[in-house]
Amino acid sequence: MLTQSIWQQLNHDSVLDIVEKTIQEKLSNLVRARNSYINRVYELEKHASRERLVVKFYRPGRWTKAMILEEHQFLAELAAKELPVVPPLTIDGQTLFEFSPAETAIYFAIFPKKGGRALDEFDQEGWEEIGRIIARIHLVGALHKESQRIIWRPAVATAQHLDVLLKGNYLLSDFKPGFKQITEQFIEKADPFFADQEFIKLHGDCHKGNFIHRPGEGIYVVDFDDICVGPPMQDLWLLLPGTPDHCENELGWFLKGYEVFRPFDRRTLELVPLLRGMRLIHFAAWLSVQSPEPDFARHFPEAGNKRYWNELIKELQEIYFGFLPQSR
Repeated sequence: MLTQSIWQQLNHDSVLDIVEKTIQEKLSNLVRARNSYINRVYELEKHASRERLVVKFYRPGRWTKAMILEEHQFLAELAAKELPVVPPLTIDGQTLFEFSPAETAIYFAIFPKKGGRALDEFDQEGWEEIGRIIARIHLVGALHKESQRIIWRPAVATAQHLDVLLKGNYLLSDFKPGFKQITEQFIEKADPFFADQEFIKLHGDCHKGNFIHRPGEGIYVVDFDDICVGPPMQDLWLLLPGTPDHCENELGWFLKGYEVFRPFDRRTLELVPLLRGMRLIHFAAWLSVQSPEPDFARHFPEAGNKRYWNELIKELQEIYFGFLPQSR
């Protein structure tokens, strides 16, 4: 587990020094920390041109070098197709760099700053535009048959997340048997619904917070940290304001835009409760991995207590017994 002392070596002076040596250019004194819990992200400024940059230091242990490079390659492919994404800068033929405090390699990448307005709500035009963007991303993602990234189906991803929780101490011992049982039942019943699905490379964490609007340019998609290989529905359901049957307008607008470029199999709407269950278990595993961090309790004060596990097990039971489609 990464210790706080390693991150503490990323201070004002060290960040400036690391990036100046990488880009071989003088920076101003600006080092502005950006909001990011997992990684360390800073906004910087070139001294001569006042051009703004964003440097992202990837948290060790979460991604391998090959996984990060796959993200960068995917962004480069999308940008080459004129998709509204922000790929990292290429410097001397590289997009990924590293330094090694305490003999722990920390990878980092440098991006041009692309500021924009967060989108809390979408109107019809916005939904259709997002549908078109996601479809075009999926056209590129469908070209990839192999990946270093996780396969987003219950027998693979959820099984890995369960293993993380059972091996650690974050899942309270009194709740381990019940949580193990319901999660294994969920995997057994849910996985057959993924057996005949199309699997492509996806954004993977496609919620509204990862879209920004740039004046004069339109909507951009950001934060491709969690790209994965899974069914296209994974990049839709998190955007919806409710279950598909309770947001027919938004779903219809999105699909109208999406199907300009790519057909969408509406039968995959049945995956939504399963994908929701997968995300609940994934988030619990993510909390488990982050829980040793010194500032974890401040960010997640209610996570991991008896009430948390009671409610999570109850939610999974409701999905399993009430909302899961009939077994195939």
